[in-house]
Amino acid sequence: MSGARIYRVGSPFNGPELTEVDFEQSANVMYLAHLNHAPTKLTRAGHTDWTFASVSFGPTLAAPGSVAAAATTPNTDAANSGNAYFPISSSYAVTAIDDVSGQESRASATSSATNDLTLKRNYTTITWAAVTGATRYRIYKADNTQSFGYIGNTTALTFQDNNIGPDYSDGPPVGENPFAAAGDYPSTVTFFEQRLLWGRTTNHPNAIWGSRSGMFENMDVSRPIKASDSLTFALVAGRVNAVNQLVSVNNLLALTSDSIFKVDGGQAGYISATDFVVRRQNGRGSSRLNPLVIDSVCFYQTSVGNGVRTLGYQFQTDSIDSNDITIYSPHLFRGFGIVSWAYAQEPRSLIWAVRSDGKLLCFTWEQEQQVWGWTICETDGLVESVCVISEGAEDRLYLTVRRNGKLLIERMAAARWSAIDDTCFLDSAVTYLFDTPTTILRNLNHLEGKTVSALVDGNVVSGLVVTGGTVTLSFAATKATCGLPYTATIETLPLAIQERSGWTVAKPQTQAKAVVRVIDSRGLRVGPNDASLEALRSRVGELPGQPNALQNGLFETWLRPEINGGARCVVQSVDPLPMTVTGIYLDPSVAG
Repeated sequence: MSGARIYRVGSPFNGPELTEVDFEQSANVMYLAHLNHAPTKLTRAGHTDWTFASVSFGPTLAAPGSVAAAATTPNTDAANSGNAYFPISSSYAVTAIDDVSGQESRASATSSATNDLTLKRNYTTITWAAVTGATRYRIYKADNTQSFGYIGNTTALTFQDNNIGPDYSDGPPVGENPFAAAGDYPSTVTFFEQRLLWGRTTNHPNAIWGSRSGMFENMDVSRPIKASDSLTFALVAGRVNAVNQLVSVNNLLALTSDSIFKVDGGQAGYISATDFVVRRQNGRGSSRLNPLVIDSVCFYQTSVGNGVRTLGYQFQTDSIDSNDITIYSPHLFRGFGIVSWAYAQEPRSLIWAVRSDGKLLCFTWEQEQQVWGWTICETDGLVESVCVISEGAEDRLYLTVRRNGKLLIERMAAARWSAIDDTCFLDSAVTYLFDTPTTILRNLNHLEGKTVSALVDGNVVSGLVVTGGTVTLSFAATKATCGLPYTATIETLPLAIQERSGWTVAKPQTQAKAVVRVIDSRGLRVGPNDASLEALRSRVGELPGQPNALQNGLFETWLRPEINGGARCVVQSVDPLPMTVTGIYLDPSVAG
């Protein structure tokens, strides 16, 4: 018999801190940021092998050891009593290179030798011990008290300096860790252009740090600085702009408490330690909620007012513009914020958002069709968090829901199905498949005492009460789904059209009839308001005992007369059955 077990691993974060943990993932490594903790990574080595560890910033290669410089001086200009012999002291350092990963170690301990390399036949030999993983070595030289400069590289463990002039524009890496102590721990993290970027610490709330190019856990710099070195900059625009989020879209966007900034590369077109430009885009600041990036658009919650806005490039202004996507549904956000959200791309392009009062919001987004809108999903419970996981051909929503005194992990039912008995339009539901038909449905302890409904072999059964974790059906079932029922309602806005006598707005209107276009739907009721609903014609050619067939196409229904300031239509489903409405057409009678 197969079984499931919960795998647990110790975390450095406390429960109340989890909402403030920011994260980014690269393959099997997830980087986590929190103001109270040093940068952390979660590594997955196997299905049951997960470990948390603080990030140790630095190269993966060790610095070469046992570096020694020995002078060879066969020429001391003895023929001229040493008049042309002027020995000076030179210092040498060696770094190890891994050509596969591109890593360069930090510089070794230095070794000095005194020699006059301007005279022929004099040279200095530098030797060192091998480094595991190194494919070659770079040698740096400093004359007198000057900085180190590059003089050559080799695959051997020895190098000969016969008066090579150092290139002081190419120095060895210097160890750097800007997050070494409390107060310097970052709170946000992202990837951009082969760099791992961190932002906002207690001591420097408006600062951003970037790793070396292609080396996520290496913050080293060179002297003088190179384009591939780690980088640091601050966002300055008249106020303290605490960096709440870093977002990688077409550009790097810094979402701060007061403004939105765009970070561009310079003439080379990409961000480097020596060439980048920071420009303020607008004054609509961001909250700490992780933004969502969908296609080339960034969705974020504002720092003031808890609205939701988008960020996208506009050719006309050559800037990142912001648009309010809650403008048509302000009542859903007034007094509430979003505490968790996730994007399900397939099959319907939906953003699922958890409101601060535990309600679940859903935002439909089809950018290319310019279709978008919010709705609210109310359930018998409080939703705490959501995430989306791709499973096969769909993105499935997972929710943590506190209901009936229990905290449950629930999964949204599949949007694609082939038969009516495969559907699930119930909350916190359990699906059963029996080899031998039975009347008892078990494993409903999480719904103890609740009134539930069931879809049993395609037929609706309602009014069942869970007792002892079970319900009893009036007939035996082969396939059943049982859970909490809910009502799905669509209501059109008051009709506004222009006639010969002018606009119909604010004029008495009587709905004569409505035509509803549906796809694979069943059990719909239609009317001018919630109190005057009538069922659409449901049975056509089904045999006695068979469930009603799914409805497709246009269905006409006469509405009960109701005089009001705008003809409306309500379509509703109270049963656990599919309802997909693609169009509603009204034929009103308007008073002059």
